Amino acid sequence: MNLLFWLFHALPADVLRCLLRMLARLAHAFGIRRQVARRSVAIAFPKISDKERDALVLANYLHLGECAADFLRSPKMSDEELFSMVDDADYEKVRPLIEAGQGLVIATAHFGNFELFGVWAGRRGVPITILTKALKGRANAAWVKTRELAGVREIHKGWQNLFDAVRRGDVLALLIDQNMIRRRAIFVPFFGVESSTTPAPAKVALTTEAPVYLALLERTARGRYRLNIEGPFTVAREHEDVQEDIRDFTAMLNERLERHVRRHPEQWFWVHRRFKTRPDEGDPGLY
Repeated sequence: MNLLFWLFHALPADVLRCLLRMLARLAHAFGIRRQVARRSVAIAFPKISDKERDALVLANYLHLGECAADFLRSPKMSDEELFSMVDDADYEKVRPLIEAGQGLVIATAHFGNFELFGVWAGRRGVPITILTKALKGRANAAWVKTRELAGVREIHKGWQNLFDAVRRGDVLALLIDQNMIRRRAIFVPFFGVESSTTPAPAKVALTTEAPVYLALLERTARGRYRLNIEGPFTVAREHEDVQEDIRDFTAMLNERLERHVRRHPEQWFWVHRRFKTRPDEGDPGLY
């Protein structure tokens, strides 16, 4: 496995992109997560035709292949090459805070090249910490190692760990587009569907008083990306029940993310069962 990843790291950019696009096309042809992707697209875009849905799913697989290629090459990229791939004008929105050592919260998602986003931030000297699920297996270990080489730190659980990361001046990145189990989620709209969503950005912001930004690394062309940053956002205290404030804030982040996905639907992670957990246990499943 290490030899395979060494090969991925070493191949020229265009060669690796073509190879990963081919592997993505094969994964699509063999049906790996294809039905999940088709169902997710149908839930989000119920009015498009079967032909349009299938074209979008294939485009999504090819997009993921290209993004994986750029991420896997990143350990062998010079800073000059990596930085030249990213239009990072929006970084100026947060650079003064980061240089001042102020902790902040980044709400992000599986959109564009989400893995390269972490690599880019780490290589820029951003003290980035990401809340992730612990990955198991040799292939995943090599994948995580690629993150580590860029200086990305990972947290797997614990509210106090999140608070501490922000208070020591880290940029805490939280993925807001993953399906959550019911006891850890709040339900807010995403593509018109009440979706189990993490309240973490709102809770961390309320506890630490840190500003929240939405940040995504959009793919603009082969090997080219644009950093999109929106914010800062704060959690408005407008309700007697703080949970209502958290719900409103989380719904706002979902709505802003949805705008990006609607503009470039091929760049979101449709192979994830985003709409799996329903508000009530008795609700019929969508997958």
